Amino acid sequence: MSTRPESAASSIRQAFDLCVCFVLAVILLRAFVLEGYLISTGSMAPGLLGFHRQITCPSCQYPFAFGVAFDDSVSPESGHLREPEGLRRLATCPMCGQQAIDVAEIPTSHGDQLLVNKHVYDLRRPRRWETVVFRNPSSPREAFVKRIVGLPGESIRIINGDVHINGELIRKSLPQQLDLRIPVCDLRYSASSENWQLPWDADAEWQFHNAEFQLRTPPSGSSADMTSDNSDAATDFTPHWIRFRNWRWTGGHHIAETPLQAEDATDDWQRFQDQFADIPLALSAQVNYDHERQVLMCEGVMTPELQQSLLQLASNTAFSAAVFRLAALSHLAPITDRYGYNSQLGSPEHVVSDLMLETELQWTDVPRAIHVRIPIGADTFGLVLQPAQNSILLMSLEDKQILRQGTLQPLLNRPGGLKLQVSGFDRQILVAVDDQQAFPALPVDGADTATPFVEASVSPIDGKRMDPERAALIQLRQEQQNRWALGVAAQSVKVVSLRMYRDVFYTPGRRRNAVDSEFQIPENCYFVQGDNSPVSSDSRNWEQPAVPHNLLLGKPFLVHLPSRPSILQFAGREWPIRIPDWRRIRYIH
Repeated sequence: MSTRPESAASSIRQAFDLCVCFVLAVILLRAFVLEGYLISTGSMAPGLLGFHRQITCPSCQYPFAFGVAFDDSVSPESGHLREPEGLRRLATCPMCGQQAIDVAEIPTSHGDQLLVNKHVYDLRRPRRWETVVFRNPSSPREAFVKRIVGLPGESIRIINGDVHINGELIRKSLPQQLDLRIPVCDLRYSASSENWQLPWDADAEWQFHNAEFQLRTPPSGSSADMTSDNSDAATDFTPHWIRFRNWRWTGGHHIAETPLQAEDATDDWQRFQDQFADIPLALSAQVNYDHERQVLMCEGVMTPELQQSLLQLASNTAFSAAVFRLAALSHLAPITDRYGYNSQLGSPEHVVSDLMLETELQWTDVPRAIHVRIPIGADTFGLVLQPAQNSILLMSLEDKQILRQGTLQPLLNRPGGLKLQVSGFDRQILVAVDDQQAFPALPVDGADTATPFVEASVSPIDGKRMDPERAALIQLRQEQQNRWALGVAAQSVKVVSLRMYRDVFYTPGRRRNAVDSEFQIPENCYFVQGDNSPVSSDSRNWEQPAVPHNLLLGKPFLVHLPSRPSILQFAGREWPIRIPDWRRIRYIH
């Protein structure tokens, strides 16, 4: 009995010693190894956040960050864009496209806090695509966080959003792509409005319910019945398709057009122009009739007000039918580099061609085959997974030549399901099954790079005629994007997850460095860019574009202790406080 007090005192002393050691270790690490930095602006969003507001879309419930502090805009046309004045803010959901989300009453959250290893670059050189903290070459008291894209001695140029080094396109590995990718659409987030449509067009055999696609069992005795011993082998492998289409709810500067004969258009079109002739920047600026080509055209998504105005002035059924067709077609838009994070800033949108499809399938009986159509430039490739044969093939659909193949027996030949990632980033095809790369990447040469940057706008809002050449190019890029598709040959299968991502698109900015011509990076220096390219102040725009090695402060490896605002209510009073936001804590690759 007499030993208990001594044992308790010993335990207390040990606990105290451990606490002291821990505090000393933290002090030593912070003094000599680690340093903390707070991000204030949104140049690395949505991966790393500056001061922002946490928004949940009222239509589709998608959570996203809405920036409230920005670097200088890199738009050459509009100069320096900064946060708009006034308390009211209107956000646009980057998932469903809901506009005018009022966020004025939502409190501002702090930016991400980075834990930085200060000495990693004393042991090794920085690598391409790494995130780095450094001192601003023009203002050494400022600490910036960007991504390294150009290394010492290299010649760099940005062409159509991609990085070219020494005249060659730089292609990212799969882990690097996963780190940079930006969500475009996700089945989990479907808007509640009856005016919203899915960004996927499915064959009749698919049913959409509870954010999942369910493949219906073919009726017994039909030609598609796979349970019959007399089933045709070819029928067994007939896929049922889910085709991608980028359906945009509102806005945009893309072009839609529909044929309309001059004799059916002239009177009604003249009546519409006369109606709005005296109204500056009227609805009529969004539409145009091309008499030479005999097509009715619309820039961006046709608003209900514009559609109603056109229909009210229509005197013949052909004109009315064309308006209805055009209104429907105007919702089909190309994927662009827009960000929900900075949706209130009026930077130009550029068409993005680098996409990645990710899906998760579940089943009871293993499917006969799983197909993916992958467009790269003017070419389309076919991926075929055959679980019964434990095989995965990548082929050219034009000449049916097998280009890549692999055997994934531990992953495919089992009941349950799989996760599939297929990327066309950087004009190469990468495939991963259950997070394991299936075979070496397939580079695709000869893709279209004739036009360095394609703005998703066909005309200024003051002209009588839209740019037909740019409109045709945008439509071509849109048609290429729409060739993405997922097909499954099976009796019953669920697509429980279906997402489309895009790559970071590096915009031309002020065209100061590495855009109109190559930039030679000096020795012992680096070329850096922000992931949120439209609002990032970086090497593309600085008078001193290269970051010397001695200005590197270290490599961030952890987002730690992020916080969000909250209200503490006690004794009938309210106190604003900040509480940890555990969801944002993560490692940085």
